[in-house]
Amino acid sequence: MQYKILASDYDNTLVPFGESQPRPAMVKAVKKLQAAGGKFVLSTGRSWPAINRKGQLGGIRFDYAITCNGACVVDKNGAIVAEHPMTNEEMYALVDFCEDYNYPLQFDFKDAYYAYCEYDILHKYYEQMNSVGLDCVDGEDQDRHLIDMPHAAFCIFPEGALERFHEKYGHLGLHFMQVGGQLPDGSHFYDIVRGGIDKGAGLADLCEKMGLSLAEAVATGDSANDVGMLKAAGLGCCMSNGTDEAKAAADRVIGDVREDGLAALIEELWFDGPKAEPSDRSFGSAWETMER
Repeated sequence: MQYKILASDYDNTLVPFGESQPRPAMVKAVKKLQAAGGKFVLSTGRSWPAINRKGQLGGIRFDYAITCNGACVVDKNGAIVAEHPMTNEEMYALVDFCEDYNYPLQFDFKDAYYAYCEYDILHKYYEQMNSVGLDCVDGEDQDRHLIDMPHAAFCIFPEGALERFHEKYGHLGLHFMQVGGQLPDGSHFYDIVRGGIDKGAGLADLCEKMGLSLAEAVATGDSANDVGMLKAAGLGCCMSNGTDEAKAAADRVIGDVREDGLAALIEELWFDGPKAEPSDRSFGSAWETMER
């Protein structure tokens, strides 16, 4: 069948982590897809403020964006198409827990990332990552949610902390997704959304609004937060640099982000090009910048 939309993860699917924008081959492929009538959907754990910087996508203009891991879907201008913001109870549980143990915690609002706990630590990490659009503002006054509620959260937990959170607040059913690499001390990065929400739910919301079926969508990703989308789409493709969990959820594996694997997939599916398959080359960890 002819697929109608391509939903692509951002980091390490469309753009190698730490690089400032998509590579020329990716830009060319996406523009070619759109010229042929296909719709390009950016699907990311990032919020709208972290993807709308001028020139950030190197000339690519997405038609829609699934942001905050499916909790907020927007059009190309940032107008909300569908949303699932956190509740007060969910947000306060995260704040209370992270304050008790001094764990870094940020919330993803419509205008920016607000660090509610340990701003200095989070800001330092963003500076080290040097990835376009990623930074936070000091929200330790903890009053931004009085305007509207966040769509998602992000935290850094050491080993065992997630289990302790679930022991106390498991009844809330929050969805934690491990993203990125592991820090030298064993800590992990987690994106957090409401229970039942993931990029797959965001893709379903968007397809419903567009009058399409999920079978008409292709999804590409590399990490745990892409699993729902890879399973939901008519065709789910994991990058060869992806995690074992993402590969298991996908219908097939394509080339590494650093060999323009997604560009090859577009050529195959929309323009009858050769089958997009991973090469035998080893590129090392895709999250090397973060892990350092």
